[in-house]
Amino acid sequence: MISKGTAPSLFSSPHSTNFTGFAQAIDLGVPQVLSFRYPELTMHRSPRMIRRGDPELYEIALPLTGQGNLVQERREANLQPAEFTFLSTSRPYTCMHVPQQEPATAEGPEAGLPPTAKTVAILVPQSAIPLPPNKVDGLLARRLPSEGMASLLAQFMLQVAGHPERFRPADAPQLGSMALDLLSATLAQHLDLEAKLPIEVRQQTLRARIDAFITEHLADPDLNARTIAAAHHLSLRSLYRLWEGEGTGIAELIRQRRLERCRRDLVNPLLAERPIYAIAARSGFADKAKFARSFRAMYGMSPQAYRQQPASRQE
Repeated sequence: MISKGTAPSLFSSPHSTNFTGFAQAIDLGVPQVLSFRYPELTMHRSPRMIRRGDPELYEIALPLTGQGNLVQERREANLQPAEFTFLSTSRPYTCMHVPQQEPATAEGPEAGLPPTAKTVAILVPQSAIPLPPNKVDGLLARRLPSEGMASLLAQFMLQVAGHPERFRPADAPQLGSMALDLLSATLAQHLDLEAKLPIEVRQQTLRARIDAFITEHLADPDLNARTIAAAHHLSLRSLYRLWEGEGTGIAELIRQRRLERCRRDLVNPLLAERPIYAIAARSGFADKAKFARSFRAMYGMSPQAYRQQPASRQE
């Protein structure tokens, strides 16, 4: 199925007689987000297979479990969880992935089945990456740690692949644009070519970094436009310009994020005994009365009433 849907390849596995796997492709327009689960597996793409058909794609993959290696362009990269690997369908390659050994289960639907490895990936046309192809090809079969922009890319992939039901079909073009921007920025960062990216891509990826910064620092009551600008070496004017035309300013964005985190905490059964004021403080609301007013304005009821309503009405 993968060979027909992506590029002609040869697959082999020592578990071919009891092979069990999972594959999911989420179409975001130009890019695709993929998730796989499979037992030990080797994939080989030869020059002959490339001549048979080449969709001219790049694939950036993030193994979540297991180990292995990727060989392409006379380079070899060891596959490790939380580190990206990068390949091209236009060059021969061999990729082997071995799951971590898990104790066999004596009962249940997976009894007797081999352990599986998990991977998420993005497929994108090579022509969609706004960087010199000869430079990008220098990253083939290289290990790319999930740091900096790669960390944001990993978070994006895990969110989309892990919870596709949270997104509407109408969201696909915007998600596809985000995927391309984050992937392009990740490659540019590893190549030290950020300045070569189109200004639109640089702006979108800067917004993604700021967005992640806001989420990470919601508990700080001093989080505001000035501290965000300073952390990203921006003037206030430059920061505000990034959000022009969005209909939501920085202060409102912070407020909405804090309220949404509080809403989730209020209905989390693991936090049922935690006082409401403690939940508010965890998300940066130092003033209990102000938090209560803001929550009522957003959700139409007090935090206490929201916590006590039936679960079926909380979403």
